[in-house]
Amino acid sequence: MSWRSHTGLAVRAMVRADLAAIGFLMFVLLVIALAIDLAKWLPSVQSRAAATDTPLWQVLLPYIGYRSIDIITRLLTMACVAGGFVVTLLRHQRLEDVVIATAGGGPTLRIAALCLSGLLLGVVQLSGEAWLRPLAVERQVRDNLGDYGQRYHTFDMGTQWLADDTRALRADLTRGATPTLQNVMIFDGINQPTLTRVLSAHSATPSGQPGVWSLHKVTLWDGDIGVPQQHDQLALPLPISTASLRWFGVDAYYLPNDAARTIAAQPNAPNTADAATALAVRKTAFFLPAIFALLGVSLASLGARGRRLSPFRLLALAAVGYLCVVSVKVFWALGIHGTVSPLIAATVPALCALLLAVTIQLIQSGHLRRPPTLAVPRTTS
Repeated sequence: MSWRSHTGLAVRAMVRADLAAIGFLMFVLLVIALAIDLAKWLPSVQSRAAATDTPLWQVLLPYIGYRSIDIITRLLTMACVAGGFVVTLLRHQRLEDVVIATAGGGPTLRIAALCLSGLLLGVVQLSGEAWLRPLAVERQVRDNLGDYGQRYHTFDMGTQWLADDTRALRADLTRGATPTLQNVMIFDGINQPTLTRVLSAHSATPSGQPGVWSLHKVTLWDGDIGVPQQHDQLALPLPISTASLRWFGVDAYYLPNDAARTIAAQPNAPNTADAATALAVRKTAFFLPAIFALLGVSLASLGARGRRLSPFRLLALAAVGYLCVVSVKVFWALGIHGTVSPLIAATVPALCALLLAVTIQLIQSGHLRRPPTLAVPRTTS
């Protein structure tokens, strides 16, 4: 078939059907998620409107927009699996595949339609992961709205411990654009049988040099000297960066790209693995809608026997699709906690889903089936 047939009327109709099914299911998921969210957090929106003397709708509508961006970014892959599954069953019931095959169309038309749908949805997924969701969360934190406002609006993080291979730091941390450390205690030589140096300071602030902090009202106990030393101010390199403390405790997939890159480049930052995983996920986000739409289409194709649908088999196949989506989140969590590398966390579940979908397509097209053997009749003398 010519390349024009892969962008013709049949393919465009399939693209419209794919987008309509995925869009409808995304809308259903969005409405359910928003209803659950507003049931819990509407009082915070009302409090914000009352505190700023603003009409409720002027606070509520932007909040719904911010939450919608976050929900769509989280659930679009699920909508793609379910949408591909549903649209395939509808096509099967309407005999559309039979009509196209009778007209000389092959499986490549369906693949072309999925690629076009995946291209459009991939732009939505990438935009949400890399730009729109961090901006939406930042606005909720700024206005102290909803769950993110409650979690991230407070800058006082209390007493925190930070450590590298040789040094441990305990301090009262205040995050933000100009992070500060209060009641600082630094323990050197934690990898040795005894500590080599202990330092206490009233506060610590960034010195303006990368990795160097200014400590104020310092008392220093050195193991070699044995006598405490007093310093009004002392510049000391610490295993922490201003960027990592500015976003301390904030999940990396809510961070702007620049901040995530800065933190990922700091080997001793407490959230390095989190930031590196978020960046890896953003690099693969564009491909996820197409992969999972293909998976949904492929799984649904196994749920029919001739012209009849097998309900119990369809339920089992739908469960397989759901588990594939969940596995993506599980691997992301493993990467965030440093259990697996960011590259593995971002790519392995997507590649496994793609391999499963391609294998099903090859089986359905007959390329992986053993050709039937013909029985040879016996001859009698």
